[in-house]
This record gives sequence, structure tokens and C-alpha cells, in this order.
Amino acid sequence: MAPQMSRNDDGVPSPLRRATDRTVSALTALRKAVLAHVNSERDRGTSLDQIKLDLQEIISRVHDGAVKDGDGNGEHDIISAEVIKWTDGFYKRSD
Repeated sequence: MAPQMSRNDDGVPSPLRRATDRTVSALTALRKAVLAHVNSERDRGTSLDQIKLDLQEIISRVHDGAVKDGDGNGEHDIISAEVIKWTDGFYKRSD
């Protein structure tokens, strides 16, 4: 019989709960940082296309570093696509 994982009161295994909490926190922080960056660049007159290129370059550099560290897991394209969707929406907002 496989060993049982400890579970929280809601029935979710503790390691899964911790990983989920960290991931949601990191994605929230990333989204806020992208919003601040897009607003700042838009206010400076930077085009949406240039902002997207800059963000894709940043994501690619981080991904390349993760691959060198043996930590690249193929999620680069998914994260990049999400950041670009956020960027489109944030750029069009008038705040």
C-alpha cells in the first residue's frame, strides 16, 4: 500500500496546497508587475508591439537561465502567451 500524504482540513494534500499557494502568489505578483510595466511604458509613449517584444525578451532570458540551471520545464510558451494576453488588456485600459 502506498504511503498516505498528510492532508489539510479541506482534504488537499499539504505539498499540493503549499505548491498551489506559492504558484498563485507568484502569478499574482507577475501580473501586478506586468500591469505596472505596461502602464509606465504606455505613459512614456511606447507602442504595444514594442512592450510585447520587450516582455517576450525578458521571458526568454529567464527561460534560458532556467534551462541552464536544469530547471526548464517547457512552460515558457504558456507563460509567455499569458503575459502577452495580460499586456494587450492592460495597454487598452485607460485606468
